[in-house]
Amino acid sequence: MKSFKNDFLKESSVKSYLENLISLESNTRTSELNSIISTLSTKLNISEKGTSLVTLGSDGILVPSQRPVQNVFIFRPGESSPTQNVFNNWTNLITSLQYSKGLKFIQLDDSIQSITIPVDSINLNECILLPRFKKQSHLVVNFVSGFKFLGFPLEIKGLRLKFSSRIFDNTNTNTLSLTDSILEYTSNLESCIDLVSGSLTVILKNSSIQGTNKTVISVRGNSLQLYAVSGLCNVDSNTITGLAGSILNIVNQNANYSNLNSFVGSQTGFTGQKNEIDSGHILEKTLIQKGQILTKDSLGNWTTISTGLDNEFFVFDSLSPSGYRITNINSFLSIPGMKSVEYLRQNSPNTNLLPSGNRTLDCSLSNLFRITGGNGTFTISNLVENQVVNVILESTGSSYTIIWSGGTFYWPNSTVPTPTVTALKKDFYTFIKVGGNIFSSCLLSMG
Repeated sequence: MKSFKNDFLKESSVKSYLENLISLESNTRTSELNSIISTLSTKLNISEKGTSLVTLGSDGILVPSQRPVQNVFIFRPGESSPTQNVFNNWTNLITSLQYSKGLKFIQLDDSIQSITIPVDSINLNECILLPRFKKQSHLVVNFVSGFKFLGFPLEIKGLRLKFSSRIFDNTNTNTLSLTDSILEYTSNLESCIDLVSGSLTVILKNSSIQGTNKTVISVRGNSLQLYAVSGLCNVDSNTITGLAGSILNIVNQNANYSNLNSFVGSQTGFTGQKNEIDSGHILEKTLIQKGQILTKDSLGNWTTISTGLDNEFFVFDSLSPSGYRITNINSFLSIPGMKSVEYLRQNSPNTNLLPSGNRTLDCSLSNLFRITGGNGTFTISNLVENQVVNVILESTGSSYTIIWSGGTFYWPNSTVPTPTVTALKKDFYTFIKVGGNIFSSCLLSMG
């Protein structure tokens, strides 16, 4: 009995302790919430239109009751019961736009049907064009041939706009801004955007202009500014044309690109003045091929050393602008002074047997020559100081005479050897240049 009483008292004590903790936590949270509400009330100007707190649903989007209606226009083709700001007809949406002032959002919703914009001529310079809901890929918007902008939207976000006819005649100073979007042109009949006069500025943020070999923008004799601000930006090749008096300014403000050295591809149809600024990619543009060495010149500017050819040397040269230069083995050996090369072995494929006759033996290309015995003049060229060259003459069984030229030759006993007559025998000649003279030796009738 005593044990039961003790257990009951312990249980009551624990229960009371937990209830006190819960009550304390509840009071603390309520107090903190009231404090937050009080703080927000002092921070928010509740007399200002549109100021309020919002609630997000489990999907991270505003709950339906708190979604803004004014100045938001939703185009949802196929909607059977359009209400408030939801339109299933493009003409009705545009008509409704005219009764709204200030910044307007046109949200395109393809949840029922794909988006096709009919023929129209509309000024959307107070509008932002974007998808109703963010998607993994761009929402495709097809514009029927004949559609025209009288004024570009303030910004186009998250869309792939597909055009097949001219959409804009530029006559003043205008701006086209694409964010996470693609402008695609598919016609060869005319330009998509024609700069009749004035200038056009195109701002790309992780966006691209597509239509290779199709004139997307005709600059004529006017000016076009292309800005790549961020993300991956691209303007396809041969999408811009311009006359001799036109100006194309390309400015990369640290965007990435997939072309070789610019976010704008080659524009062979543009014959005007082209200016490009890309201060954020100097290093990438300096190193344009495999194996280049990056260094600075005597003025402190970045420069590179080209890769040269296979098996050439990279040496320090205080007289060159970069302090280095590329040289081949022959030029290297001609440098004054003693040189020591250890454990050097030349591996080469089988040396071809050359036919008899007059020959120029270019020592910058090879240091070994095999020649069929026969009358001829052999001219040794490009033999540099301290270089050794071997020549093998292979007899056919007939006597012949060789004349050696290309320098001053020194022979043993001042006598030029007489070639071997015996068939299949070989004469082995060795030449080395010392002090400008060619010292020669020969082993005859090897076999």
